[in-house]
Amino acid sequence: MHIEHQKKKPIIHPSAWVASNAVICGEVIIEEDVYISYGAVIIAEGASIHIKKGTIIMENVVLKSSERKTISSPLVIEEHTLIGPYAYLIGCTIGRKCFLAAGAKVYSKAYIGEQSIIGINGVVHIDTNLKAKTIVPTQHITVGDPAKIYPPDDTGKIAKEIESLNFLDTLFQVKDKTKDLKYIAALEQYRYMLFNHKRDDIIKNFSSNSTNKL
Repeated sequence: MHIEHQKKKPIIHPSAWVASNAVICGEVIIEEDVYISYGAVIIAEGASIHIKKGTIIMENVVLKSSERKTISSPLVIEEHTLIGPYAYLIGCTIGRKCFLAAGAKVYSKAYIGEQSIIGINGVVHIDTNLKAKTIVPTQHITVGDPAKIYPPDDTGKIAKEIESLNFLDTLFQVKDKTKDLKYIAALEQYRYMLFNHKRDDIIKNFSSNSTNKL
């Protein structure tokens, strides 16, 4: 399904292959020889998404960009990168020839240097900068610039690092510290989604030659 969002439509190279039930919404640029598998959801909300040549997006991957009043977080995936099943990426940059395993998560403003590997269920937090050829092991969490990699059982250090990131401020621009921040963030996200997507239109007879062809 291809959807026009904020009067912007996906641009898909004819040599790319996009599964019939993948959702492509808004200003999404898909270059030549890209493969997007079944169940993938790619949503450009204000900022753009650019998937470059030869990249593989596996089943049920979620790719998002975002834009708020003062924050724009485009998503860029460089050439010949593989994004594994059930991965979640928002507003980040992934370098050339990277491998993100199943369930990997990369958040806004993060940068993954080329030829890096993010293991199964690995997490790269907001504003994190990974040097080229970095390996984040399975279920490990990466935070900071320069990046620090923590095992999943090192909860104390991870909590302190994440607290310093002002996660809700960065993603949702929540400023009122007197209220339940998680509730306010959820409410702001609901309002944002409702306002920005209520005028979306499904593009009928999409002109790309890529859909459902190998």
